[in-house]
Amino acid sequence: MTEKVKKSIPWLLILTLIALSCAMGFQLGVPKIKADTNTVTPTVTVGNAAPTVSNVNLTPNPIVLTENTTTTVTCTATLTDTNGGSDITSATATIYRSGVGSNCSADDNNCYKVASCTLGTPSGNDVNATCTADIWFHADPTDSGPYGGETWQCEVTAVDSQSATGSGTDSTPPNLNTLNAIIVTASINYGTLSPGATSSASEIITATTTGNAAVDVQLSGTDMTSTSTTSTIPVGQQEYALSSVDYGSGTDLSGTPAPLELESAKPTTHPSDQSDDIYWRIGIPSGQDPGTYTGTTTVDAIAD
Repeated sequence: MTEKVKKSIPWLLILTLIALSCAMGFQLGVPKIKADTNTVTPTVTVGNAAPTVSNVNLTPNPIVLTENTTTTVTCTATLTDTNGGSDITSATATIYRSGVGSNCSADDNNCYKVASCTLGTPSGNDVNATCTADIWFHADPTDSGPYGGETWQCEVTAVDSQSATGSGTDSTPPNLNTLNAIIVTASINYGTLSPGATSSASEIITATTTGNAAVDVQLSGTDMTSTSTTSTIPVGQQEYALSSVDYGSGTDLSGTPAPLELESAKPTTHPSDQSDDIYWRIGIPSGQDPGTYTGTTTVDAIAD
């Protein structure tokens, strides 16, 4: 019995060693999995996008000027920036006759610079701009004359926070209409004359061109009447000319409008730099009743 136990002990040791070896081998050959957390930091640089300009619209269409003063025109546009509408910081505009181009120098005849347009509240990537300018009465017309076939154009330029710019122009630009206009002296005073007498010197009225084109005039008048008598001085007793001439050498005034060709050209400045003098004389009929006589003389501007 004792011998059998002795013989079994080595086998028991062998089995124990084998078991220990297997356990150790498993632990050494297969690494343990350890839980771990790693972070990665992404980086990107968003570049600046230049703004764009669309929906440019210059109004009114057509542009109708006002005699001897200015007329306000308005240019609107949509400014877009993919960095956001709030990235647009300012806008300017040039309103100009198309023939001179948007790089024109400021000139009240053909080029108006708007240094600062009004920006609306940004909405997404967009912001609206409103640009206004006061156009003088002598600005070049484009509906006819030497610039017929051209238009008046508006170019709007947007500027963003990085000073990048973008521009756009009106796709349906308006014409600027011709304005035929004059201002004349309000009265003619022939003084005191005897029946049968004629003016010894000419009375002068000045016709000043106050539109944007050279003009002529047409003249007409009425008989002169007095509140102290029923008699009249016929309208044809008055004469006119473009220089001082003796009575009888001028043109008789008539109740029917008659043209008179002036010498002035289109104004280029304000106040107007174009005017003409019209000279007047009168002949008093013999036997004319005494009294103070008045009448009406009409001076209308017509196309040159």
